[in-house]
Amino acid sequence: MLQNQLISLTVKNFRSLANVSINTDCLTVLFGPNGAGKSAFLEALWFVRDCGIRGVDIASSDRGHGIGLLWEGADDGALISIGIETQATIYEIRFGYSSGRIETFVGEKLSSKTPEKVLINRKVGSDKAIFQGFQALKPNGKLIEPEKPSLARYIDFLNMTGVGTHEVTGLDKLLRGIRYYHTRSANFYKLRTLGSESSYETRLSGRCENLWSILRNLRDKQVLDTRYDTIIGFMKESFPSFKALVTEQTGLNSVYASFIDKYRHKPIQASGISDGQLQMLIQLTALFSEEDNSLILLDEPDLSLHPWALSVLAKAIETATKEFHKQVVIATHSPVLMSQFEPEYLLAVELDDSGQTVMKRVSEIEDIQDLLEDYATGSLYMAEMIAPQSEN
Repeated sequence: MLQNQLISLTVKNFRSLANVSINTDCLTVLFGPNGAGKSAFLEALWFVRDCGIRGVDIASSDRGHGIGLLWEGADDGALISIGIETQATIYEIRFGYSSGRIETFVGEKLSSKTPEKVLINRKVGSDKAIFQGFQALKPNGKLIEPEKPSLARYIDFLNMTGVGTHEVTGLDKLLRGIRYYHTRSANFYKLRTLGSESSYETRLSGRCENLWSILRNLRDKQVLDTRYDTIIGFMKESFPSFKALVTEQTGLNSVYASFIDKYRHKPIQASGISDGQLQMLIQLTALFSEEDNSLILLDEPDLSLHPWALSVLAKAIETATKEFHKQVVIATHSPVLMSQFEPEYLLAVELDDSGQTVMKRVSEIEDIQDLLEDYATGSLYMAEMIAPQSEN
């Protein structure tokens, strides 16, 4: 198990996730009907991370100030609650809701598991938090940035004093290491026409606009690690005619790319490559570009990809989890992609009669266990024997 791995996630009153709690492994694959809550599950994790980095006001304003985030079946005064469990800690963050919008000051409870004790306690709507273990420093006054969760401030005290539960830093590293990539948000137009702005980073941005710059930087580090070779290796396996990627500085602050194809005499500029090729390159870069452990959220990574490429993507995902120590959560509709993974990693996502999201692990659905001996999960999904969308 990874040191900073997410063990379980519990979400209450967030969109259709009225009360969902699942255990997570190195790989979790969500599938099911449209609107069942797959993307909402990914978004719940990303929302917590976004609040911690940028603050609740900014994070909620990017989501319409939270309008529509609260499950419509929630009782008056109900809170949105997102609980994150790691090996060492349990962290719950609660969001108040008034006049149809998220309140700025969140509630928090952070507990260590060994020994069992509460480390942070903060009420919803309060600009103060109670930190255990630092009474001599009188830390329980008004927070410096009350619009942000107080976890970062608690870690500041850990670093200043050298006392307290340092396992908390693992939780902080997990949250800061979350990466969310929604396929439809990638800025293909900019990559094809303008290229990427040159930078030193190897972290892929949310809209993937820095792709060419990242790949240039990774290529320059080939003698130090295998990240670039891994990405290009999977590209070659996905597209047999693909030979190499060429990145070049095209302006003072811009980087552009071309593909070398065995059927072409000249390089193919980025403007001329297929959606599937660009899509695959983005997914591979998301999986392998960063060295540190990270939790990668992939929303519909299957779009535009041929079945063979999907099988290679699945292989790449397993390589990322096993050899590069990543934790990956996927939301997909692709029967081909889901069929590449073992049933224990697959979660069928549906809505019950009240409109709440329900998640069931495929390996625990009793009615289909005999069928799984002869049929792939994707085949049963296509036959609407798991997570059906029709009413039949």
